[in-house]
Amino acid sequence: MFLNRFVRIAALCPALACFGDETPGHSLHGEAFNEGPRQAAELMAGMPKIDFPITTKSPDAQKFFTQGVAQQHGFWYFEAERSHRQASALDPDAAMPFWGMALANVNNEKRAKGFLAKAVERKAKASKREQLWITSLENFYKDDKRDKKQRQQDYIKDLEAIVQDFPEDIEAKAFLAWKIWDARSDLPISSNQALDALLDQIFTANPMHPAHHYRIHLWDDNKPARALKSGALCGQTSPGIAHMWHMPGHTFSKLNRPDDAAWQQEASTRVDHAYMMKSLVLPDQIHNYAHNEEWLIRTWNDLGRARDGINLAKALIENPRHPSYNTLDKERSSASYGRTRLIETLLKWELWTELLKLNGGPLLEPVVQTSHEVTRLRAVGIAQYATSQGKELDKTIAALETLEKKEKAKPVVKEEVRKAEPAKKDAKAVAAAPKPEAKKPDAKKPEDKGKALTESLAELRALKLILAKAKPADLKAALEKAKETPKPRLVRYWLDVDKTKAAELASSLPQDIEGSLLQARVYQATGKLDEAKKSFERVREKAFAMDTDLPAVKQADAMAAVLGIKDGWRKPAPVRQDSGTRPTLDSLGPVHWSPPAASAWAGKGVDGKVVSNNNYTGKPTLLIFYVGHNCTHCMEQLRTFEPLASEFTKQGINLIALSPDSVEELPKANKWAKTKGGFPMKLVSADVATFRHYRAHDDFEQFPLHAVALVDAQQRLRWLDVSYQPFKDVKFLMEESKRLLALPGMEKVAAR
Repeated sequence: MFLNRFVRIAALCPALACFGDETPGHSLHGEAFNEGPRQAAELMAGMPKIDFPITTKSPDAQKFFTQGVAQQHGFWYFEAERSHRQASALDPDAAMPFWGMALANVNNEKRAKGFLAKAVERKAKASKREQLWITSLENFYKDDKRDKKQRQQDYIKDLEAIVQDFPEDIEAKAFLAWKIWDARSDLPISSNQALDALLDQIFTANPMHPAHHYRIHLWDDNKPARALKSGALCGQTSPGIAHMWHMPGHTFSKLNRPDDAAWQQEASTRVDHAYMMKSLVLPDQIHNYAHNEEWLIRTWNDLGRARDGINLAKALIENPRHPSYNTLDKERSSASYGRTRLIETLLKWELWTELLKLNGGPLLEPVVQTSHEVTRLRAVGIAQYATSQGKELDKTIAALETLEKKEKAKPVVKEEVRKAEPAKKDAKAVAAAPKPEAKKPDAKKPEDKGKALTESLAELRALKLILAKAKPADLKAALEKAKETPKPRLVRYWLDVDKTKAAELASSLPQDIEGSLLQARVYQATGKLDEAKKSFERVREKAFAMDTDLPAVKQADAMAAVLGIKDGWRKPAPVRQDSGTRPTLDSLGPVHWSPPAASAWAGKGVDGKVVSNNNYTGKPTLLIFYVGHNCTHCMEQLRTFEPLASEFTKQGINLIALSPDSVEELPKANKWAKTKGGFPMKLVSADVATFRHYRAHDDFEQFPLHAVALVDAQQRLRWLDVSYQPFKDVKFLMEESKRLLALPGMEKVAAR
C-alpha cells in the first residue's frame, strides 16, 4: 500500500510551497518534471555504443547517462529523457543528467530551462569539460536580446570550443555536426563537404557511431548517394531505435530503390511495435510512427505489394485513438493516414469489389469530417462506375451534392492568429516529443474542402456520362471539367472516350508500375508498339515483388503477349552489395501492432472482499486509477464518469475505480458522488504493484499517477492514458471503447 503522500508532505512542509506544485500526480521537483517519462528506465538492448564519461559516484548512473546520449542521437527524446532521469535518481548530485534532460527537450524551451537550472545548480561539482557542456546550453537559453540566428551561432561556437579544448571528445564533434545541421534554417550550411569531413573524423574513431544519422540528413536533399554508406550502417548502429532504421529509407527512396527503402521502413515499424507492446505505449505516442507507416504503404505500392499496404492501412485505422494525438481530425495520425492510404491503395490497383465491400464498415464508415467523407464517397463512386453500377453512382453523386450544400451553408469564420496551447505531454507524451521533420497542419483549410468537393463531383459526373454513353462532345466537355483528377485515372477515362487525348496525357504519367503499365496500354491501343515496349520494360524491371492477384498483373500478361514476350515478363529482383548486413525482419518485432496482454490486478472492495481481474473474465473492464479521495481532481474525474456509467454498462463494460486508499478510507470518496448511495462504479483499494503494472506510478518520486485503461474480454489492453492529470473526456472514451471492442480480427493475444 502507498504511503499517504499528502500526510507525508504536510508533515514535512505544512505550507506546501517548498515543494513547488503539490497537485496530486504533479512532481515535487517542479513543472518541468510533470511531463515526459515517470517510470524507471532500464538498460536497453540495441543501443548505440558511445563513450561519454561524467562525474558521478554511481557506475549505473554513468551507464544510464551514456544510454541517454546514445538515444538522443537517434532523436528518441522520450527515452533519452527517461535514461537521464534514471541517472539522476541514482546520483542526485550529478550535474550532467540534468543537462541531458534539457537536451532531450531541445524543442521545448520551457522544460529545457527547467532542467538546465538543476544542472547549473550542480555545475561547480562537475569537471571542466562537463562545465563547458552545461555552459553551452546555459548560453543558448540565456534571456538576452540576441535573435535566434545569433543564439544558434553562439551555440555552435561553444561546441567548437569543447572540440578544441578536448579534441578526443568524439561526442563534442557529433553534437557539433548535429547542431550545424539543426540550425540550417537560421544559418545555412556553407559547406556540406566540410561538415561531412567532420563526420569522417567521428567515424575514424568509431565506425559504428550513430552520427551516421546526421550524414543521411546532411545529404538527403543534396546528393543522397553521398549518404549511401551511412544508410547501410545507420540502423545497425542502433538496432533498438526505430527511427535509425527509418532514416536510411530517405536515402534509398531518393536513389529510386523502393525495395531497400521498404526494408528500412518495415524494420522501423517492427522495432516500434516491439517497444510499444512491451512498454505499454500506444502507437501514435511514438515520434515519427504514423509517418513511417504511411510512407511504408506508399513504398509498398511502388513495388506492387498492394496486399501488404492494405493490411497495414487497416491496422492503422484499428489503432487506439486519443483526443490529444490520434483522431481523424489530425492529419498526421494513424487514423487519418490509415483511411487515406487504404483508399489510395484500393484505387491505385483497381480493387473495386474489395473497396465496395469495405465501404460502410468499421474501416470505411461514414464520418463527420468533410475531407475524409469526400474522399470516401469519391472512391465509392469510382468503384461503382468501374463495376457498371449506374444507379448506385447516382446516389453517391447525390450524397456529395448534399455535402456540398451543407459546406456552403456553413458561416465563414475568420481565422484568428493565436498562440498555440502547449500539448499535453505527460507520461504518454512521446507523441509530443520534439520532431525534426516539418509538421503539416492537422486540418484542411475550408477552401481545400471546397476544392475537393468540386473536383470529386466533376469526376463522378463525367463517369456518369461515360456509363450513359453520352454524346462524344458531352463526354469530352465533362472530362475537361474533371481535369484535376489524378492523371492515371484521367488517362483511363480518356482511353474509353478519345485515344488520341489519352496518348497525349499518357506521356507525362508517373514512371512507377501503375503509370508505366497504363502508358504501355495506351501506346499499344494507339498503334505505337515501340513506345509501348519501352514503357513495358520499366514495368518488367520494377514488378519483381508485385502481388500476383492484382488486375494489373492480368493486364501485364496481356501486354506481354501482344509484345511477344515469353517465359515470364517479370525480371528478377536486383542483387545489391551495398545495402548493409541486415538482421531478419521477424527478429526485430511484429509488422502490425496488436494489443498486449493486460496485467493481472487485485484489491479489496468497500466490503473488504478481494476483487480481481478473475471476477471479470470474459467481460470488458474500464480501470480508473485515481490517487485517493483527498485528490479533488480525482473526485472531479469520477464525477465526469458518473453520468455515463449506465452507458458503459449497456455496452457490457464494467467500471472499476482503483486507488491507494485503504479499505476503511474507500467510502470517503462517495461523499463527492451525485448518485444516491455513492459512485456507480466499484471502488477498489489496490497496492503499488497494480499501479505499476499499468504505468500509473512515478517510479522516481514514488507516488501514484492518474490512469485509465480499457481491458477487453480476452484480457488485452486496448487503450491507456497515464498522466499527472486525470483523463476527463469521457464521451470520447465511450465512443472509442465501443469502436475498439467492435473491431474484427483481434483474436490473438500479444505476448509481453
